[in-house]
Amino acid sequence: MVDSRTNRTELAQIELHRQALSRERGHEIAFEEALSDWKAHYAEQWRFERQAAMLRMQREEIERYKWIESEKSGRDLGRQAALDWISKYAAKWREWYETEFETAEEPVGK
Repeated sequence: MVDSRTNRTELAQIELHRQALSRERGHEIAFEEALSDWKAHYAEQWRFERQAAMLRMQREEIERYKWIESEKSGRDLGRQAALDWISKYAAKWREWYETEFETAEEPVGK
């Protein structure tokens, strides 16, 4: 059963996994069966990879912001610029990432 913590990107991954299992087995697989298989074999790795990619992109945004703001002020703002980005933009960036950026193109493990 899908719980309330399963986000729309995970649901899309599970649906892609269901489709891949259906093709592999030559008959339609129920969503619940695909969900169970995905959780047992792919969820942990997919979540780890997703988190790592998100953090990598977020660090790139912070570094870009630090560079721009440091250039504007004529000195290296360092950690303070990173903290500034976090307080001003982190929540909106995360929302963008989860609603606009992420797309489920291929199921994990298939």
